[in-house]
Amino acid sequence: MLGQVWSTVMNSDGFTKFILLLILLLSIGSWAVAIAKLKELRRIMSDSRVFMEALRTTGRPPGGDFVKSSGDMGPLARMYTEAGRYLGRRKDQGRTEPLNREEVAILHSALEREASEDLAQRSRNIGFLATVTSVSPLLGLLGTVWGVLASFIAMREAGVADISAVGAGVAAALTTTVAGLLAAIPANVFHNYVVGKVDDLAGEMDRFLSELVDVCRRGSIQ
Repeated sequence: MLGQVWSTVMNSDGFTKFILLLILLLSIGSWAVAIAKLKELRRIMSDSRVFMEALRTTGRPPGGDFVKSSGDMGPLARMYTEAGRYLGRRKDQGRTEPLNREEVAILHSALEREASEDLAQRSRNIGFLATVTSVSPLLGLLGTVWGVLASFIAMREAGVADISAVGAGVAAALTTTVAGLLAAIPANVFHNYVVGKVDDLAGEMDRFLSELVDVCRRGSIQ
């Protein structure tokens, strides 16, 4: 079966091969983006777990060894660090009283900005997966329509009203639809999974932000 499909593809016209090449490139790109994003999100989740476990156990974030080994403290640690800097500046100014409403708003805004920048970074290239999901089937359909049209034109020029005479051309045309679906389905699965993970991360960051601001409002972080 696969040998027959490959033979059909190799015997197809130039336009069909071009469509198949485009779909192949889109598919390779989607797999590359998906694998990179999955690795990135898994690392972030792992770093965040280490950070939160250390914070709950000791009241302090992981030390320098953690930062050096991870290369990226993760979004929760960066928010914690940002809050620490803010409280440190207050302390340097001799202000140790609890935060007032204006200062709470300033801190909340700074942490939200930090979280938004991080989420924007995590969301980069996810749109490419959605593009592959929508474009690949359309390219496949274009190749199929082109191939069927070319087959019927050839049948008319040959003066033969027998569909078997153009069966090979129709089969070659249908390979583009199959290829488009094979590229789109994994891309769609990856897209939905990655978006779900980013949404989970956003929810975790939002909860941590609220807790962190509340802790800072009542006193100071370790």
